[in-house]
Amino acid sequence: MADDQNPELPLTPPPDGGGPGALNIQPVNIEEEMRKSYLEYSMSVIIGRALPDVRDGLKPVHRRILYTMQQMGLAPNRPTRKCARIVGEVMGKYHPHGNLAVYDALVRLAQPWSMRYPLVDGQGNFGSVDGDPPAADRYTEARLTRVATSLLEDLDKETVDFRPNYDGSEVEPDVLPSRIPNLLVNGSNGIAVGMATNIPPHNLTEIIDATITLVNNPNAQLAEVLKFVQGPDFPTAGIINGRAGIFEAYRTGRGRFMMRAKAAIETFNKDRQAIIVTEIPYQVNKARLVERIAQLVNDKDIEDISDIRDESDRDGMRIVVELKRGAEPQIVLNKLFKHTQMEESFSMILLAVVHGQPRELGLIPTIKYFIDHRVDVVRRRTAYLLSKARDREHILEGYLTALDHLDNVIAIIRGSTNRADAREHLVMYFGGKKIDINTTGRAPKLDPEKPFTGKQADAILELQLHRLTKLSIDEIANELKQVRENIAEYESILASEKKLRGVIIRELEEIKKLYGDARRTRIEDEAAEILLEDLIADEQVAVTVSHSGYLKRTPISTYRMQRRGGTGRSGMKTRDEDFVEHLFIASTHAYILIFTNKGRVYWLKVYEIPDVSAAGRGKHIGSLVALQPGETVRTMVAVRNLEEEGKYVFFATRNGLVKKSELREFMHVRSSGINAIGIEQGDELVAARITDGQQILFLASHEGMAVRFDESHVRPMGRNAYGVWGIDLEKGDYVVGMATTPKPGAPPEKPAAKAEASESGEPEVIEVGKKGTLILSVTENGYGKRTPADEYRLTNRGGKGVINVKTTERNGKVVGIAQVEEESQVMLISQYGKIIRMDSKTIRESGRNAQGVRLLNIEPGDRVAAAVVIPPDEEPNGGNGGTLIQ
Repeated sequence: MADDQNPELPLTPPPDGGGPGALNIQPVNIEEEMRKSYLEYSMSVIIGRALPDVRDGLKPVHRRILYTMQQMGLAPNRPTRKCARIVGEVMGKYHPHGNLAVYDALVRLAQPWSMRYPLVDGQGNFGSVDGDPPAADRYTEARLTRVATSLLEDLDKETVDFRPNYDGSEVEPDVLPSRIPNLLVNGSNGIAVGMATNIPPHNLTEIIDATITLVNNPNAQLAEVLKFVQGPDFPTAGIINGRAGIFEAYRTGRGRFMMRAKAAIETFNKDRQAIIVTEIPYQVNKARLVERIAQLVNDKDIEDISDIRDESDRDGMRIVVELKRGAEPQIVLNKLFKHTQMEESFSMILLAVVHGQPRELGLIPTIKYFIDHRVDVVRRRTAYLLSKARDREHILEGYLTALDHLDNVIAIIRGSTNRADAREHLVMYFGGKKIDINTTGRAPKLDPEKPFTGKQADAILELQLHRLTKLSIDEIANELKQVRENIAEYESILASEKKLRGVIIRELEEIKKLYGDARRTRIEDEAAEILLEDLIADEQVAVTVSHSGYLKRTPISTYRMQRRGGTGRSGMKTRDEDFVEHLFIASTHAYILIFTNKGRVYWLKVYEIPDVSAAGRGKHIGSLVALQPGETVRTMVAVRNLEEEGKYVFFATRNGLVKKSELREFMHVRSSGINAIGIEQGDELVAARITDGQQILFLASHEGMAVRFDESHVRPMGRNAYGVWGIDLEKGDYVVGMATTPKPGAPPEKPAAKAEASESGEPEVIEVGKKGTLILSVTENGYGKRTPADEYRLTNRGGKGVINVKTTERNGKVVGIAQVEEESQVMLISQYGKIIRMDSKTIRESGRNAQGVRLLNIEPGDRVAAAVVIPPDEEPNGGNGGTLIQ
């Protein structure tokens, strides 16, 4: 097989070891060769392309662009030139890579939203903060900015080393002299091989003040430097939340902080509000941000936005987010921060090339390396100026010496045959040798103080006649005096480190005066994550669920108090086939555990339920939780803290089974729900209550029976357990509700798993009732009564129970029961959506066998769907909210 470059050169030695190419082939270990080649490639990318130099803050391509533009004479006060010409010069002389890469780098140097202090002054379309691409390089033009000239200044004074370009035809600087700490001022970002850098821009005034502090006191601590440097200062302004991440980055070289858009809330059309965004986080695409907000609105992730438009112009940025009437602006703004780039994190990595090697640096080492660079530049510049001053002194001394012997000098020049002869004669004459001036005589012999050189002779020969006037002679003398003062100054700078650093400080002050400006980015104290809960009023609300699964919440203050037997008010507009099934009272900050007929549980925060008017329909529960096919909401429980110890959830099923599980079992409910209780075929969950393990349980049946037993008779079980018998039901009867009452005394001494019958066949009765605890029973035709709990015998679980309510034709069947207090309030809702709220004390206290009194005036065809007890303390922190009457 032949070599591609030389077909006659074989890739493998011939069998006999001979051949013309055999001596050119050396066997190598492929593993070692790959390792070596990859390391060489990595360092080439790291040093030669991706990472900035700590001294001038520039990557090679940016340095070559600026140097080329200076060589082309594109100063700030000169006309612009086509970018295509600039790119061609850069590529042809210094940067043999693609023209797009060079042009993209040039464009970024001119973008005021990318560079805190742009280095290129662009004319034409250089892109936009919306992510629009720049025009082709044949259309755009550019020149250097004044700031860029401060990076290039003194480049011609031997301040930095030069090296050959890629083909040896040109030379280019290793680094720019840079009077500005550009690495921190304009920042940098890039991805190398196995490492990356991400340095944010800073305020020039702050960085220079910090630099001056370290020039004066190299041992200054970070705390002292941070008196001047507040943090990054982005060209797009915005807000930085928190200083901890910034401090960590300045200390170690790595840190993370949050950036936020600047937004204000304005009112328009008297009752409408809008969020106005005027500043966005660094490197965020404004157009994509607007698109993302629109997408959230279309996907109904944010429903309170009516319109969004971009009103930005040449005067500044302005994104208008109009809100619907009644929307809470702070809640919408919080969602925008959470779901869009209006809030972004910035991972700061202060990685730069130091002495040819990549290094992570803190703030102080970064500034110190710049100071060391400036010390070297100023020292080399001063040495260069000293050399030039001494050369000038030498020439001026020659002038004065010649002018002192002007007649003889003229005679020597006139008598010389050519320039070289005149030069030689002048050197000889001022060197003290006797020479023939011309054929008429000889010049007198001089006794010079200093040897006369060829340079001085050349300068004399180039001296113009007008310089021989008395005024010019005085000018030469004055210039020599000034040059000698400069020499003394340069020598003193080189001899004194303190004086040299003073020069650096003076130049930094000049730069600050020329280009320093006010900080744009505001830094605020770190704010804890804003939760919706923090922005929503903590108040009691009525939560309703319709038969078709529509869920809503309404402040209970919406429902005015009425007398018992009133007609109520409209509580929900329902379709003909729909009706209200559940009513629940809870704090907006509580969790609401939603239990389904199949024994599964889902949870929401109450404030996540749509807040609509009393007559509003609400939102389908399927859009809030992922119910399984055939599941319907059976009961809801509100709780503040799911991690509270000693709390249980007590369950009752339609067929009379009961179970309790620790509340902590429901801490991590998935969006798809989890099993709360095992349900046998033909059974379903009826009720659930939060208990403390020390309650008296009360089960009521549809046919008006009830059983009352101690909670301690039921041991805690896992979520998937089915439970044990709570009530022995007659055929056709089923459990409609469960209530809990406080335990008035000690539990039975011998709790049993199954109730033991007495000689009469009834379960054994243990009388521990407490006078004053009342059980409210409600029937489907709108009747109800309060009965003292001690009228119900306390038995072991599993008994048949006693009569609770007479289920006559007037009353109808039992809808539900609940424990009430004298100060409690009761809310009833009918299937047609009528709601009434009343004091429980207005409901007559009756015995077990009484039929009760009218609570709600039911229209023909309507029936009570649900009822709820509102606790006496309606303050938001008062317990877990209302108790559903089931």
